[in-house]
Formats: sequence, structure tokens, C-alpha cells
Amino acid sequence: MHLNTQVIQLLNRQTTTWPFAAANYAALTQIKTKTLSINGFDFIVQFNPARIGSSAAQTDPQSIQNRKCFLCRHHLPPEQETLPFTAQSGNEYFILCNPYPIFPRHLTIPDRHHNDQQISGRVNDMLELAELLPDFILFYNGPKSGASAPDHFHFQAGNKGFLPIQSLVESGASFAHYPVPALVFTTDQIDAATTYLHQEPEPMLNLLCWKTEHTYYIVIFPRKRHRPSQFFATGDANILLTPGTIDLGGVLITPLEKDFCKLTAADVSDIFTQIS
Repeated sequence: MHLNTQVIQLLNRQTTTWPFAAANYAALTQIKTKTLSINGFDFIVQFNPARIGSSAAQTDPQSIQNRKCFLCRHHLPPEQETLPFTAQSGNEYFILCNPYPIFPRHLTIPDRHHNDQQISGRVNDMLELAELLPDFILFYNGPKSGASAPDHFHFQAGNKGFLPIQSLVESGASFAHYPVPALVFTTDQIDAATTYLHQEPEPMLNLLCWKTEHTYYIVIFPRKRHRPSQFFATGDANILLTPGTIDLGGVLITPLEKDFCKLTAADVSDIFTQIS
């Protein structure tokens, strides 16, 4: 059976057998959204209270040390199924239904072992998954670029057609005025795409990739800052937003309704300028 089919079956089962995940996926049909235009590009703002844990995650070394790793297999909820995957590189992963979804179909793909979030040596794995999961778009948040578990390597994936940037890239649109600097690559050969991403130490970045027919699409968002000043502000100036790949790709996640209501295009433009 193809991996893509197995993954869809996994998601369908988990939203039936796992009440917690089922409730959060059902809640996606009721979430509020609005659209902001920034430099002529539409960004969707999603009010998603289930994402508060990720958006507000404490990722400093002391906090990481004091909590259990929620991506280690022995710490997973008993209802959470795992689908094993071994890449051609020999790296071992398991595929999970993400119980705090943003996409209607949302996966987390952690390393089987507890290794740091570092993309070097794993780019081919990501592109291999993009080929084996043609219904999905793969993404990676760097350890200081939105990852809520910088101590345990993981990819994520969501169904195609959800992120606005996908159709922009595939249409060949110009990114000269996109509000976030983005490096866009297309190739039909995995090896041609991987050289750029093997750097030590790893630069701050977010990464998207997917495959359509014979073409791999790769989008790299260079970063200079993890969180904007609004995250640390108090009172009315506070905006709880930790931008990751999904936000930069066109869907901004606000776990607090106050931020959803007040967030403007000018706010987003300022936040993007600070972090990119």
C-alpha cells in the first residue's frame, strides 16, 4: 500500500478513535478567519485557540530541560498511533496525526530517536517524503524559527491547497514584493536541491517543499529573529504570534481572539520585517 494512502487512513482512524484529536479537527470547521492584503498578497488570519501551546511554547534551554519531550514515543498519548517510515538515508521516523491541527489534514513526522532539530543531512528525507506523499506539502521550522520542540527533530506536513504560497509558486508569480524574503527553487533532481541547505552551523530558516508531477518545489525563508517585539510587549501592544513556516506561507495563526480581532496588515508587515 502506498504511504500516501496509509497516512490518509491513519488520519481518518485517529479522528474516530481519539476523542481529543477528533474534537480539535471538528473545531476547524468553526474557526474564524479573515484576510489581510500585504503588498498585494493575501494572508489569511486564523483564530485557532488549540494552538496556544505551540505559539506560547517556552523554548529556552531551562524550560526544555524541565519538561518531558512530547515527541518521544514513550511520552505519546496512548490513543496516538504511529506509522513507521525509514528514509533511503537510513534515518528512521514515525508519522503521527497532529492533534492540534491547522490544516484539515495535519501530520507531525518526528525522528524515532531524540535528536536536535537540525535539517542538515535530512533534506533528502524531506524531498523523499514529498514524493511519497503527493497530497501533502512538507515543512520544517528551524530550532530558533518557530519550532516548539527544538530538542527533537521533526517535519510537519499538511494537505496541499491550503497555503496561499503554493499556488503563487506554481504559477510562477514574482516574489519581488512578497512581504517576507523567500528563496524559491524548482528542480526535477533531488541532489540539485540539497547542496544549498547543508551548512554548518544551520542558519535561521523555515522551509517548505512539495512535489507536483515531475517537479520539486522548495521555498526557503531566511530568518534573523525568532519572535517579534509584540510577543514580549504588555497590555494592548501584546500580540501572541510566533511566526513559523505556515505563517510565512500565508496563514497566520492567532490562538487568542483579541489578537485575531485587532491584527492589521500594518502589524503583520512590521512583524515580518523584524523576523525576516
